[in-house]
Amino acid sequence: MPFNHCWGCGADNPAGLRLKSRWAGDGLAVATFVPEPQHMAGPSHVLNGGIIATVLDCHGVCTAVADAYRRAGREIGEGETIWFATGSLDVRYRSPAPIGAELGLRARVIEAGERTTRVACELLAGDDACASADVVAVRVPPDWLLA
Repeated sequence: MPFNHCWGCGADNPAGLRLKSRWAGDGLAVATFVPEPQHMAGPSHVLNGGIIATVLDCHGVCTAVADAYRRAGREIGEGETIWFATGSLDVRYRSPAPIGAELGLRARVIEAGERTTRVACELLAGDDACASADVVAVRVPPDWLLA
């Protein structure tokens, strides 16, 4: 997405995580993330809970954006910009997420309307769910980025 400076998913943020979400088929959006030592919690082998919330939030909102483009029959970035922001984020932590291992993210649109999209999202270490989130993304005007 052009002009995206988000710390979690922004391609234009050189210091960010640069999370890249993509469609995997059947309405499932996926991404991977490898936490580095600077992302640790108190214990050095465990991912910080705020980072977990960030990647779930970013993957959920990016899934809402991609879904809106798909419903409009357009490729991402084609025509007027479609943007969403986080309306709410309900994270449930289930088990520790390891540092240094490839973690997977999965998301599905649960409900889509004109103004809001609800997305279910999970963070996985292998087959183990480390955390899940209910993300409500709210559509914002295209000039929101310039404000």
